[in-house]
Amino acid sequence: MGNFGFLMISTFLVLIATLLPYSSASTTRRFHFNVEWKKVTRLCHTKQLLTVNGQYPGPAVVVHEGDTVEIKVTNRIAQNTTIHWHGLRQYRTGWADGPAYITQCPIRSKQSYTYRFKVEDQRGTLLWHAHHSWQRASVYGTFIIYPRQPYPFSGGHIQSEIPIILGTK
Repeated sequence: MGNFGFLMISTFLVLIATLLPYSSASTTRRFHFNVEWKKVTRLCHTKQLLTVNGQYPGPAVVVHEGDTVEIKVTNRIAQNTTIHWHGLRQYRTGWADGPAYITQCPIRSKQSYTYRFKVEDQRGTLLWHAHHSWQRASVYGTFIIYPRQPYPFSGGHIQSEIPIILGTK
């Protein structure tokens, strides 16, 4: 019975060790982008700009490595639009990359499109932007991917992070 018990426990431990990497729950992060015109004031000057959810720059997409991402983009302007996830690796989801007439048809006025992809083997701060005509001048924002496990920094605890994004408008 001793050898049989040892064999059963060993088999169980090997099975657990094999399946453990697949058990980490992938979270689905959902976002909704409304592409729309809005009056924006910067440095005492007001002008009509294309925005996402009324923000310029647009909202930050914050996810963790391994997450599934769903971003529904609703086009509330008269022109077509698309969103490109700059620097994001699209494994088996090339249609979610965003260049108009290359990987997808543009999102027509008063229509929506939902981008779905999984963030794999990547971490860091990237950029998303409109990828149709000159819309990328004001329709953009950060895409932040945190690592699945935090990095062990030797210099002490990081108290805060502030993404800096430069624009031309």
